[in-house]
Amino acid sequence: AVVSTQSTGVKNGNKQIMLVPIAFTSDHIETLYEMDVEYVEEMETELPGSTILRCGSLNDHPLFIECISQLVAEHLSGPGKTIPQMGLRCPMCTNPTCGPMRGFFASRSLPEGILPQQEGDVQEEKCENSEKSEETYG
Repeated sequence: AVVSTQSTGVKNGNKQIMLVPIAFTSDHIETLYEMDVEYVEEMETELPGSTILRCGSLNDHPLFIECISQLVAEHLSGPGKTIPQMGLRCPMCTNPTCGPMRGFFASRSLPEGILPQQEGDVQEEKCENSEKSEETYG
């Protein structure tokens, strides 16, 4: 898709290109090396004088973390603990461990007490080194 987007931009006379890795929420080898180094080098060769950048990934942005936390909390408080697709196998799968593994994870439930009680009911627990931690870390 990078090539087709790149070609469209060139045909329209654009010299400024922003790479947007929409399938990735965090930096890793494909964003940090393949896109930032390999794609940029390739595109600069094909599009001399162009500016090619990649937008930042969500990584540990506080709003992204809050959103993911809310999604997880909603999921865990619901009736199902895994998505229905967890029990499905790939078409034509012949791996003898795949079916039992998927069945195992699809049947899992959370241990008792892992979800917090209603708001206001959460008990604050202190570890035995809590005073030292507060002094050390403020």
